Amino acid sequence: MSSLLDPLDEPQSLLVNTIWKSFQQGQRFPVYAYVEYVMRRAGHNAAAVLHSFPTLGRHLRAGGDGYGAVGWHHQGTHIPPEAEVWLTVAGLHHADGDIAVGITRALLAYMRALTKAQEEILRHPFDVPNLNMGLAEAIHGSGDDGGSIYLPWAAAVAEHEWPGLRFSRSPGAGTGNATLGYLSAADFHTTDDYLTAVSAALAQPEPLATLPYGDPRALLRAANFLDVTHELVVGTSMVDRPPMDRSSRLALPAATEADFHTGVTVLAELLGKLKVPGKNPPHALGRLEQHLVAQLPAIDQNVVREAVHTLDQIRHLRNSTIHTKPAPALLQAHEHLGLDFPITDFTTAWDSVRAHAEQAFAALQEAIQAARPTQAEDGSTANAATTV
Repeated sequence: MSSLLDPLDEPQSLLVNTIWKSFQQGQRFPVYAYVEYVMRRAGHNAAAVLHSFPTLGRHLRAGGDGYGAVGWHHQGTHIPPEAEVWLTVAGLHHADGDIAVGITRALLAYMRALTKAQEEILRHPFDVPNLNMGLAEAIHGSGDDGGSIYLPWAAAVAEHEWPGLRFSRSPGAGTGNATLGYLSAADFHTTDDYLTAVSAALAQPEPLATLPYGDPRALLRAANFLDVTHELVVGTSMVDRPPMDRSSRLALPAATEADFHTGVTVLAELLGKLKVPGKNPPHALGRLEQHLVAQLPAIDQNVVREAVHTLDQIRHLRNSTIHTKPAPALLQAHEHLGLDFPITDFTTAWDSVRAHAEQAFAALQEAIQAARPTQAEDGSTANAATTV
């Protein structure tokens, strides 16, 4: 069963009911100071309980804020006393009463109407139709006239229901306009079906497996092949090799945590010094795909994009040795590179990092080689990728 549908424990249930009672009475969500005080009087740490709810989709949001039964505004790990603490449809699933059911029914009707509205795209092959739809309009159109009484509550919840709705609330009107959110379609009639679909859509992708690394020189060799191929095909060198005492670190195993961090740092320095024209963004990996496409229009952009993404995870991993505070990007880097968090086996972790980097360098080298211009018999040039 979806974790969003699992029963709550006693502290979680108390927190949801605390928010719900205030929201039900005032048609607005309470501030953290109120929730914290109620929970503290009952012997619970409000912040700990808030963080105990299952949360999905953090990897999809720039700020690392995922979707769960409850949500709140925060400043890093600090929750300001005046911060609003809200419920989502997943939270209303655990609230009692007809109002909670009515709000959910109204929002599901809204999502179904927005899903239906997408069919308008088929009638506009040469322009972009306006698919925005008002909350009140959708509820009236659903035939559920009784749903209108839930508009103020539904509008407040809709602001935070980003998997199903991209909602812009109208100040003071208790309503607003929206298009579909992260879900490509939301034609659901029950909370269970909706939250099950949300759980599937927001699930964290399976991390890449830890890769074995048998040849100590494979990474250096792959970087050298990439440099030679780029110089032959594009005409310029790409890889600025570190001094011997630094590059040798890439061929040595990591017996300790210090060895691991030194190796990651040397590898990140090599990536940071790639000879890619331009200055925006400031790091070379951010410019690499655009550079290769400009030089080799026939290059496989998907291969380049995936390889650059893998190498960029190493950059994020290296940044963690400088900035000790964990961030969503660091957690994603560990998952992508097949590393545990925190790392306990530094020898295996370093081998996996080197293996991923070696594969990424090899993929770039092969993509550049395949897209090289070739000389035809009539003197014209063509791309190797399109020449038979």
